[in-house]
Amino acid sequence: MTRVIFERIDASLQNAAFMLATEVFATSSSLHTALGVDLETYRTALRPSFENMVAENLSLAALSAQGKLLGCLIATDMHATESDTQPTGPYAAISALTQKLGQIYRAHRRFGPGEVLLVDMALTHPDARGLGLYRHLREDIASIARDAGFHSVVGELSSPATQHVVMTEMGHRKIAEIAFREFAWNGTRPFSAITSPPSVILAEGTL
Repeated sequence: MTRVIFERIDASLQNAAFMLATEVFATSSSLHTALGVDLETYRTALRPSFENMVAENLSLAALSAQGKLLGCLIATDMHATESDTQPTGPYAAISALTQKLGQIYRAHRRFGPGEVLLVDMALTHPDARGLGLYRHLREDIASIARDAGFHSVVGELSSPATQHVVMTEMGHRKIAEIAFREFAWNGTRPFSAITSPPSVILAEGTL
């Protein structure tokens, strides 16, 4: 693999990571494209929570030897994400789907602060695909989480590629699953057109 440097995302990398993550998700994520996400509106909505997660010092950047950002992984303590508040905003359906996965997970697991790390976003630059960066980011964050005292790492998997890497190659277990055609939000089924994969999965790895 091309020489890649993995670093924690600090203030000097935060904006570049934000710009890359939002562009990749807005243009490549099946959930976001199903809603017709407008990039600038999405960035405005996401920035506060993104910055709060990065401030936890649990997020990673993958950099080339020349300092180019090749990918990033944004993680947070899952205990801090619990909420019964009704999602609002232009992309509330995505938040509602994530919230439902979390509710299913919490029905299976009791946990406190600092026990379960949530991989909220993980992605690679389009020019860096095929280098195995996604798996390396997932493996590195698992090591960081273990050293920080976390017991488990979980992530929402909504593409065939991420489901294959995390569940087949890394051996994480499926804890929660929601079929896209069955998920209802405000009287609609916003993700019913997504057929590959047929469902979104929350997968867990023990550290």
